Amino acid sequence: MDNERVTQNNFSHKTVFFLRHSDAENIISGQNDFQRELNSLGKQKVTNFTTNFSSEFQFDLVLCSTSVRTRQTLDLLDLKRIDFIFCDSLYLTEKELILSEIQQVSEKINKLLVIGHNNGISDLASYITQTGILLSTCQMVEIRLESPKWELVEQGMGTRVRNFF
Repeated sequence: MDNERVTQNNFSHKTVFFLRHSDAENIISGQNDFQRELNSLGKQKVTNFTTNFSSEFQFDLVLCSTSVRTRQTLDLLDLKRIDFIFCDSLYLTEKELILSEIQQVSEKINKLLVIGHNNGISDLASYITQTGILLSTCQMVEIRLESPKWELVEQGMGTRVRNFF
């Protein structure tokens, strides 16, 4: 009985990482925002980011917006042996929709990376931690959640652990 109680009280914390896509080209005539590609500075920032932090990338799953610039950011991270889910719903969306996607993640996943856009991901990181977080391009924040289940994630249940930029 005591072993059962210990197991129930020592739940596995979930960790979410929010990464804003890197710098993109300015929009040109006839092009929509969704199609914007990373510019040379954006590609260099992701390359430097990967060089500096790739040994610390231990994600179980990546949720990524389907926009061109977020997919290019993901490609340049050079993540190996990690599952990806591309979500149309993460494109330029509000924090509530991103939170809804996170709440549907399998409980088997402990470390989740979300690659998206402002204002949604910064708003959600701020909401979860109840602190002001404004992610710049190619900046990532790690948040430890006080929850054993993704479906229970809500306002104020996260602590910012670290910023990567």
